[in-house]
Amino acid sequence: MSVRVGGISGGIAISKKRKNAYSVTAPVKPSPTRGWRLGGNRNRALAAARFSQPHAPRVSLSSVGGFFTKVMTMGFAAVVIVAVSVGLLAGYRWLTTVNYFDLTNVDIAGVSRLSQDHVRALAEIAPGENLLSLDMEQIRLALTRDPWIESATVKRVLPGSLSIQVVERVPAYLVHHQGGLYYCDESGRLIDRVEAGTFVSLPQIEVEAGMEKRLALLAELKRTVGEHRAPFRFNQVGWIRLSWGRGLEVQLMDSDILMCIGSENWMQNLHRLNLVWADLKRRGELDKVGVITAQDDKVWVEKKS
Repeated sequence: MSVRVGGISGGIAISKKRKNAYSVTAPVKPSPTRGWRLGGNRNRALAAARFSQPHAPRVSLSSVGGFFTKVMTMGFAAVVIVAVSVGLLAGYRWLTTVNYFDLTNVDIAGVSRLSQDHVRALAEIAPGENLLSLDMEQIRLALTRDPWIESATVKRVLPGSLSIQVVERVPAYLVHHQGGLYYCDESGRLIDRVEAGTFVSLPQIEVEAGMEKRLALLAELKRTVGEHRAPFRFNQVGWIRLSWGRGLEVQLMDSDILMCIGSENWMQNLHRLNLVWADLKRRGELDKVGVITAQDDKVWVEKKS
């Protein structure tokens, strides 16, 4: 027995093959056509997209003209740059040879120990040289090679003058070095060997091995004495020693008193020494003193032997 249910367009068919066995068949919907019918607009567009031929590149006259304009502009700019460069070079050569900028005057300032002729010789300049052709940095370096010149400034003053400002190194001490006697500045830096014709009387310093790290005390001592915060003047000092045991030793020439100031907290030690010095001076006992030691928050006074 078989029963068919449905209309013309479709339905469900149920058939009985065996007793109590049925099968159900669902209607199958037709899949839509994907595109080989050319009658509809949708398929026509799809077909045209798949089988269209590549177009040849189009070159417009406006793009060619724009490229040509850019090339011409770049070429013109290159020509202008070359012309300006050549003009500047020619102008520089002319300026460095024209007599208007000849060196006629050299102003030198800041020298006291050195002579102006010595500075001119160091700079290696001569009247008549073209001012614009001189190398200012080279002249400055030549000047600072001299041991007595700390720094130098060199400037052109057009049309024909050169200004040189020199800062000299000032000797503060004398020191024995490699078998000779040398000048050194207030920080203990060597300047130059002492010559007989240029000798200047200065305190002599001695630095024990390992006390080089305390060289800054020399500059501090000189500044403190200059500010009248010490019981002596700098021209009274005969020699100074940086010592491991006693710190900063200062020997006075006129009173023959040796002052020892501990390098640790040396300003506090100097303050205590000032108080003891003032007390000894008030009592009139300075002429009996041989050594004053201010160290480790204490002050000792030793009589002359």
